[in-house]
Amino acid sequence: MNRYILFLLLLLTSAPLARAQQLLPLDSVLSAVQRANPALREYDYRARAKAAAVAGATSWEAPRISAGYFMKPYSAPQSAEMAGERGMRMVGVEQMIPNPARQRAKRAYLAGQAAVEQADQGALYNTLRSQARGLYFNQVILEKKLRVLDRSQELLEFLLKIAQARYPYNQSSLADIYQVQSRVAMHGNDHAELYGQLRQNRIALNTLMARDPAAEFAVDTLLPATTAGLLPADTTDLAAARSDVRGLNQQLNVLRLSREVEANRRRPEFGIRYDHMNGIGPRPNQFTLMGMVTLPFAPWSAREYKANTAALGLEAQAVQQQRASLLNDATGRLRTLQSNLQTRQEQVANFEAHILPALHKTYQVTLLAYEQNTAQLPAVVEALDNWLRMRLTYLDTQNELLTLRVQYDQELEQ
Repeated sequence: MNRYILFLLLLLTSAPLARAQQLLPLDSVLSAVQRANPALREYDYRARAKAAAVAGATSWEAPRISAGYFMKPYSAPQSAEMAGERGMRMVGVEQMIPNPARQRAKRAYLAGQAAVEQADQGALYNTLRSQARGLYFNQVILEKKLRVLDRSQELLEFLLKIAQARYPYNQSSLADIYQVQSRVAMHGNDHAELYGQLRQNRIALNTLMARDPAAEFAVDTLLPATTAGLLPADTTDLAAARSDVRGLNQQLNVLRLSREVEANRRRPEFGIRYDHMNGIGPRPNQFTLMGMVTLPFAPWSAREYKANTAALGLEAQAVQQQRASLLNDATGRLRTLQSNLQTRQEQVANFEAHILPALHKTYQVTLLAYEQNTAQLPAVVEALDNWLRMRLTYLDTQNELLTLRVQYDQELEQ
C-alpha cells in the first residue's frame, strides 16, 4: 500500500513537468507549421477567392430597360389632319448575349489564377519547412552543447575538490585552486549564453507553428543521416521537384490563358432589343424588334487586343527565361552544397575517429599523472579545457553539416 501511494505521488509530481516538456518530434513540428502558420493560410484564402471568382465567368451583362416618349412633337397639332401626330409612349428592353467562346476562355483564365496561388503556397511552405528544420536541428545541437558543458563542469568541480583536499598537504597551490574556480565560473557564463540561444530558438520555432512563443517543449535528440543523395539526372527531374518552378509553370499557363482571352475578343457578340410604343391619341400601338452584333475585328477596335496579345507573348518569353535561370542557379547551388556536404562529413568523421579520442586520452593521461604527483593541476585543467572546446567545435561542425543538408533538401524540395 505504501509503494502504491508513493507511486501516485511521483506520478502527480512528474505530470506538470511532462506537460511543460512535451516531446515534439520533427514531423509534428512540420505538420504544425503546415496546418497553423498564418502566411500559409493566407494563400489558402487567396486560392479560394480566385476559385470563387470562376463562378462569375459565365454571367451575362445586365439587361437595359428604357422608357420615354417617341416622336412626340414639341407643340400640340394645330389642324385636324395632324391630330394623330401626338407621338408615342415607349418602353424598351435590350439584352446582350455573350459569346460562349469568350466565356470559356475567361473561366479557364480565372481557374488558372487559383492554381498559381496554390503553387506559391507550396514554395512558401518549402521555405518555412526548411526554416523549421534548421531551427529544430539547432535546438538539438544546443542541448548537446549543454550536456557537454554540464559534464565538463562536473569534472572541474571534481578537480577543485581534489585540489582543496591536497592543499593542507602542500600538494596544490592557491593559484591552482583559484584557476579552477574561475573556470567553473566561466562555465556559468557559457551556460547562460546557451540558455539564451535556446530561448530564442524556441521562440522562433513556436512562432512558425503559431503557438505561444513561451511554450516549452522537448526535441528528439536523434539526428538524421546527413549523406546527400544523388542529384537529379537532368533539369526536367529538378523542375518536377521544385515548387517555385511549378509556380512559374502555372504563371506561364495563366499567360497562355490570358492570351486566349484577348484572342477571343475578336469574336462578335450578339444582342436583341424590343421596343413597345403606345400611341397617344388615334395612333395604333407599335413595336420594334431588332438584333445586334458587335464588330470587334474592325481595324479601329482590333488594335487593342492585338497589342495585348503581343505583349502577353513577350511576357511569357520573359517567364521562360526566368524559369531557365532559376533551374541553372539551382543546379549550381546543388553541386556546391554537395561538395560542402562531403567536406563537412569528412571533418565530422575525423573528429569522431581521431581528434576527440586523442584529446580524451590526453586528459586521462594528464589526470593520471596528476593523481601520481607527476603533473600539475594547470596541465589537467588545460587538457580538460582543450577536450571541452574541441567537443563544442565538433558540435558546431555537425550543426554546419545539418544546415547544409537542410539547404540541400530545400533545393531538391524534400
